[in-house]
Amino acid sequence: MKMTLIALALTMASSQVIANEVIISTGGRGGSYHATGEQLAEILTEYDYESKVVKSKGSVENIERVANGEAALGFAQFDAVAWWIGRNPEKANDFTVLGKLFPECVYIAVNKDGPIGDEGDLQTKKGKIAVQKKGSGAAVTWGYMRELNEDYANSQTFYKGGMQVLSQLASQPDGDINAFLWVSNPEKLDQRYLKTVLNNDQLELINVNDWDLNDKHEVLGRPIYRFEEPEVQKGFLNDQEVKTICMDSVVISSKSADDDMIDDVADVLINNRSRLFPPE
Repeated sequence: MKMTLIALALTMASSQVIANEVIISTGGRGGSYHATGEQLAEILTEYDYESKVVKSKGSVENIERVANGEAALGFAQFDAVAWWIGRNPEKANDFTVLGKLFPECVYIAVNKDGPIGDEGDLQTKKGKIAVQKKGSGAAVTWGYMRELNEDYANSQTFYKGGMQVLSQLASQPDGDINAFLWVSNPEKLDQRYLKTVLNNDQLELINVNDWDLNDKHEVLGRPIYRFEEPEVQKGFLNDQEVKTICMDSVVISSKSADDDMIDDVADVLINNRSRLFPPE
């Protein structure tokens, strides 16, 4: 009988730990989302939570995990949230946007001698744009851009990306791909794609400022994108500039998540951002 009671006590203790475990769905190891998730998990230990950071394929998988209650918290691009709600309106209330992490902007590179001279050309059949893998943040962004302005659907879309595609774009003005889209934190000026474009005489960035991209989202109640002119090079003496759409990456929480934990995470996002994003 005594052993049975001990076993029961251990089981209850184990269940309590599991109940207090906060699963944070992030991104690929080595990426910004995963690093931020690890930092948040470390902070939450001070609030007496057991946190577990899990990898993911990106925003869409994070949203699905949180909406289904498989994770308490997740990170996502704000346009991915809008895109996902449009396809799953019945689950729009299964998660909440707690607050923002950091900004992200859209960059589109083209060959200077190619057929794409500006954003308008991507709204015609001349466009052949690579937006990285299906389900990636860039692919979701392009999908949502096409929802806001259907003319973008005139371009042919290729779900591929990486340095090989950018190299192909630089060397073949009239190749199978004539534009390359990616999404990145504008504060990280050492990002690989941006540095490659700026250092290649054949590549340039085009503006992304179609007014339709500022439409308000019906469910979320505000525009997803804002128009900005992010810096592209360090220092004052440079002639590189771009006008584009930017958004926030956000923290979302599951409807089934513990209220006190959500409140503590909101406290971190509002009052302890310097701890979440320590200076490099």
